[in-house]
Amino acid sequence: MIPNIKFYPSKEKGECKVYLRLKLGTIKDMRLSTGQTIHDATKWNPRTHLPNESSASNKKLKKNLQELENLIKQNIDGLEKDESKSVRDIEGKDIKKLIQGFNNLEPLTDKDLLVNYAEWYCKDLPKRTYKRNDVQYKLKQNTIDKYVNFNNILKMYQQHLGHEIQLTEVDEVFANDFLEYLTDIEPKSINTKGRYVKRLKTIIKDAQLKGCKVNPKYSLIKGFQDENIVTYLTFDEIDDIIQAEMPNERLEIAKDWFIIACYTAQRISDLHRFSKKNIQTIQGGRYIAAKQFKTNKNLEIPIHYKVEKVLKKYKDNFPPKFTENEQSQRSMLSTLIKEVCRIAGIKDKEYGRFNGVKGTYPKYKLVSNHTGRRSFACNFYNLPNWSVQEIMNITGHDNEKNFLTYIDKSDPTLSRNARNKFDEMERMDKERKPQLEIIKRKSN
Repeated sequence: MIPNIKFYPSKEKGECKVYLRLKLGTIKDMRLSTGQTIHDATKWNPRTHLPNESSASNKKLKKNLQELENLIKQNIDGLEKDESKSVRDIEGKDIKKLIQGFNNLEPLTDKDLLVNYAEWYCKDLPKRTYKRNDVQYKLKQNTIDKYVNFNNILKMYQQHLGHEIQLTEVDEVFANDFLEYLTDIEPKSINTKGRYVKRLKTIIKDAQLKGCKVNPKYSLIKGFQDENIVTYLTFDEIDDIIQAEMPNERLEIAKDWFIIACYTAQRISDLHRFSKKNIQTIQGGRYIAAKQFKTNKNLEIPIHYKVEKVLKKYKDNFPPKFTENEQSQRSMLSTLIKEVCRIAGIKDKEYGRFNGVKGTYPKYKLVSNHTGRRSFACNFYNLPNWSVQEIMNITGHDNEKNFLTYIDKSDPTLSRNARNKFDEMERMDKERKPQLEIIKRKSN
């Protein structure tokens, strides 16, 4: 079997690595770094799959690549003649060792490999802590699980490439190729892919801090997120929901949970954990006292009178849950809340994201479990007599930057409030003017 080897630069221009693609019929298809670098990728000849001999460095590079190609072919030819082995036995790591020997590099160890280090990193996470407001916390299992899942995706990508990925391979180009792979294997949201890139960079940074050799260009990798689209319900729309009659008990329960969400600003993970014991009387006032699941922050949430009506309906308790399984409860509520809003007439067309696709939809389709939390943040932020700190004390946000991602920047309410305040200033100035005139005449 004649191996097909083609070389190519990792970028279209500038200094970059040179990779090779090795195909053995339909049996094997591998892409590996040659360990070689071209100083100007525009000097690459796509017809010959080698650099143009336009400089001394390119001539040397071309010679090295041709020698490397011959070495790989000789090795594969030797395998075909060996009765105890087969070309099918060739793995990416075998070719990688050939390349390392060719480049006079030290053999790789587990700590030099991305997937191996990521696996160790995941196992080490339960021992680690993070600091918030000068308090040390252990990482939640949910966070650890996300990194374990990410490492499984890295393993799939490594299998796709056909060779073990070195830490030194990870740079901006690698991250872009990884993103293309994510797009090809399964549709994922922009935010999910952005988080994956952030996790990749976090692992490489940790490896660097532990003394592992990494590619310094990994620092160019940047996480990202999609356009922030805020869907929230106004006070009037929430009142429409409160007044709407539901055709069955399940929708009535979902409606009541949504009312609580709109006036407590809590995530579904916290709503799921609310029980009668969280309802407390403090200095004569009624509060929901709870520790947020995501942040471990202790909150005392004043109970809004519309929430009180819901609690009273359930004999000073919260509405029943559909299931004790949080994920199932989350899924059921999300579906039922949309139907609640549809019945309540929340049907005006609005720009948003439905099933991951941006467009204009009836508003009830854009509502989710998180809409209650966003509605509280937007509605009370737009009231002139509420400070950001008062609102954040209920939402549990640590800083204003994160809080402001919940706000609909296109909402005109704040501008209207400012208009009213300007008008009030003008009225007060007109009232003061005659008084100032009298004082001025008396002084003369």
